[in-house]
Amino acid sequence: MISDKGFTLIELIIVVALIGILSSIAVPSMLSYSKKAHYAVALSECKKVFKDFINFYLENDMFPNASNSPAFQLNTFSPLTYQGNIFSKIVNNQADAYDSPDDKGTNQEFWLRMTLAKDPSVQFLIAYSDNADLAPGEWLEGVFVFRNGVKINP
Repeated sequence: MISDKGFTLIELIIVVALIGILSSIAVPSMLSYSKKAHYAVALSECKKVFKDFINFYLENDMFPNASNSPAFQLNTFSPLTYQGNIFSKIVNNQADAYDSPDDKGTNQEFWLRMTLAKDPSVQFLIAYSDNADLAPGEWLEGVFVFRNGVKINP
């Protein structure tokens, strides 16, 4: 007598095909959510960095200098007191560029640009300046997001 226990080959093929179809839908969605979460955390950290710049200014009556003491460090954000985790979210674990242009007086402006690691088309610009490299001539105060060089709303 033949036992009716178990699955037929056709039933197994159908189950495997369904799992494949579901995973092909779920995996891209999960990756998209991961990228969005990475972006949201980085944006939040950028707002903390801007606050640290403002606090530095209030204590020192100037922003950190681009080259002279207190020179701003792209990989630590020193001399700011920043203690967040933005470095793990940006390319090469450091900011791309920083400047403290002096057209309004010595170290009265600054801009800091960083590129998002999980999506290099996205750049964050933290600025209190009208001389930022991504938006020259436009007064920027706060945190701004650029995608492929075009400013978007954060």
